[in-house]
Amino acid sequence: MRVMLVSERTPKDHQHAIPYNALDFNTIGALRHAPGMRATELTELLGVGPTTTSSVIARLVKRGLVERQRSKSDARAASLVLSEDGRALAEILHRQDIKNMELFLSALDDEEQADLLHLLSKVTAKVAKIDDRLD
Repeated sequence: MRVMLVSERTPKDHQHAIPYNALDFNTIGALRHAPGMRATELTELLGVGPTTTSSVIARLVKRGLVERQRSKSDARAASLVLSEDGRALAEILHRQDIKNMELFLSALDDEEQADLLHLLSKVTAKVAKIDDRLD
């Protein structure tokens, strides 16, 4: 989170297109990656309660960034997809994230960046194992 807050104080080309809200950004990113996700799946992915997820979805729907569609596999359920504006914003945010990471990682040389990637991969694998055991 601090990285994102620091980013907001950097030059304009490193700032986000919308005010920072981690849950909004994560939701937009999740739907960019997996369109058609259901609210229950999003709740699990975000690691928040269902009421929080509902609030995030309602806010993004109101802003015209997310749409609810009938699920193709279950007519009683709704799937979440990015609207045209949502997809455009998701791409802007994705490009911005890349710029930010390039800025922050510029503190490391190529070997240090490779070491960091290796270490983060180990941490990610451990977290995935723990998460699998909790299911």
